[in-house]
Amino acid sequence: MVTLKDLAEHLGLSQATVSRALNGYPEVNEKTRRRVLEASKQLNYLPNLGARKLATGKSGMVGIVLRSCDELVNAPEYVQMIAEISHHLGNAGYDLLINSARQGNALDSFKRFVAGRAVDGLILNSPELEDERVAFLQKQGFPFVMHGRSASQVDYPYYDIDNYDAINQATELLLALGHQRIALLNGPAQLAFTAERARAFHDRLQQQGLAPPDAWSVNTGTTDDDGYLQALSWLGDPSRPVPSAIICASATQALGVYRAAGELGITIGKELSVIAHDDVVSFLRTDHFDPPLTVTRSPFMDACRPLAEMMVALLDGADPQSLQTVVPVELIVRRSCGPCPRS
Repeated sequence: MVTLKDLAEHLGLSQATVSRALNGYPEVNEKTRRRVLEASKQLNYLPNLGARKLATGKSGMVGIVLRSCDELVNAPEYVQMIAEISHHLGNAGYDLLINSARQGNALDSFKRFVAGRAVDGLILNSPELEDERVAFLQKQGFPFVMHGRSASQVDYPYYDIDNYDAINQATELLLALGHQRIALLNGPAQLAFTAERARAFHDRLQQQGLAPPDAWSVNTGTTDDDGYLQALSWLGDPSRPVPSAIICASATQALGVYRAAGELGITIGKELSVIAHDDVVSFLRTDHFDPPLTVTRSPFMDACRPLAEMMVALLDGADPQSLQTVVPVELIVRRSCGPCPRS
């Protein structure tokens, strides 16, 4: 195994200079830094992480804590996302450490990371309205970036989509098509994006003087079965008023709505309009639905590089509030939406 001493002798430089070049110290000029990095790749030099931690106070690692050990099974798109984040962090000289929260003790992994300084920073996802992870890490002064945000105004780095505008666009389209009996099949109530989408839905309908029944705005899981069961509840009793349009938090929910409509003999796009938010994951192509699904589109994977770059910038001393990004969503109209049928 090539050591730091071997690398220094190969380059004709001191070990201190080589170490500083590898660790990004500003006193090393760019020409020397490039020369050291190129030689380290050629000789397959691997740094001693323990020695680097002692020398710099940094581990060279960034952590991600999954909410449970089942998250990668239940949401397989996270596997690809984690791989992409790891790739971009690797380009900046950081490795990614993955852990999962212990059942019944969500903060345990965070406390161990912070206490042991096993990682230099953390990447969080799925923010909640009252997110105890955020409160804990901020109290500890520990660096983190968030995929999403726990409120519209926060003081930490984040990459988020415009959830309010996503539902605003979807609702506006349905109103323009003459729909007034619109239902919202939202995500879990504790998640921050869910509250933002509900706020947009009710704001836009209220502007039109519409007040849908409370039962037409629900929080549930985001699976196929969740969509199926809720759609059956809304559409299966012809003695009650039924929605003429449904906005779904996820494409998987919409898949369940399609299944329920098929069993009830309801034609999507004619008797019932459906819109969903589409994260553009590989296993679910919304343009292949029958009929193709109208969506607010924001690719899930677009967050990977920005999150990695924000983390690196934060660890390099950037102002956290300068590392905040909200990206727009795109409304793609397909045949799952049509004019409101006559009652």
